[in-house]
Amino acid sequence: MIFTITFSLKTDHDVIVPPFTSKVSRTIFLSFSPTYAKYIESVMPFKPFRVTVLKHDGRPLYAQGVLKGGEEYTFSVSTTIESAVKEAIEVGSVEKELFNARFRVEITNIEAKDEVIMEDSRLYKVQFKTPVLLQPPKIKKKNRFLLFPYVPSIFYSLMVHWNKNMEKKVFGLTGLKALYYFREVDYGVRPITVRYGKTPVRGFIGWTLFELKARKNSMLREKIRRLLDYANYFGVGKSRSIGFGEVEVKAVG
Repeated sequence: MIFTITFSLKTDHDVIVPPFTSKVSRTIFLSFSPTYAKYIESVMPFKPFRVTVLKHDGRPLYAQGVLKGGEEYTFSVSTTIESAVKEAIEVGSVEKELFNARFRVEITNIEAKDEVIMEDSRLYKVQFKTPVLLQPPKIKKKNRFLLFPYVPSIFYSLMVHWNKNMEKKVFGLTGLKALYYFREVDYGVRPITVRYGKTPVRGFIGWTLFELKARKNSMLREKIRRLLDYANYFGVGKSRSIGFGEVEVKAVG
């Protein structure tokens, strides 16, 4: 089961925060969940948490770091850890001093998703809402991020995260199968560089329309639909737990 907690926050005056604003949302969520604190201290990959950047009127904030006093901002946390959700419910709301400002934060919504699978459709539109850091297999310790949504890399990143955190495992969705059975139809993507701390990071944002070619009622089609829905909660690519690679997948038509 996947839980999503949505938070609302306001500050008492204008405040400058890190441009990639998940630093704010992650720091705040520590006050709601001691369990989350234990996970972020761990070096384990594919953590069962995704904390988004702050959003203003639904727009993700990852390249500018000024919050207006009195205005409402939101962020959400997706997790498979039920104990963390119970901790957050018990806390409910907090007031916290951050960046020389007073933050008032409260839970506004909690959802639980039991059956993780997209509705069946021929076409799916994927919106890449925050910079995606899509990584091919490494050579030694070098990092290299793709600047286009290469389907095998997308499904590999989803599959390894799913298999780490979900009970029913998914295999066989890398390489040629992904490439031939989930095809680009149209796209509007562009590269973007953002700063995370002092480090410039280059990924891509935008959208891509895909056609699902796998046979109706086949296991392959089901696996693809499950991973597409999973992406809505945990994103794709590297550093998704801190707000990179946030996507929205929707069936079209």
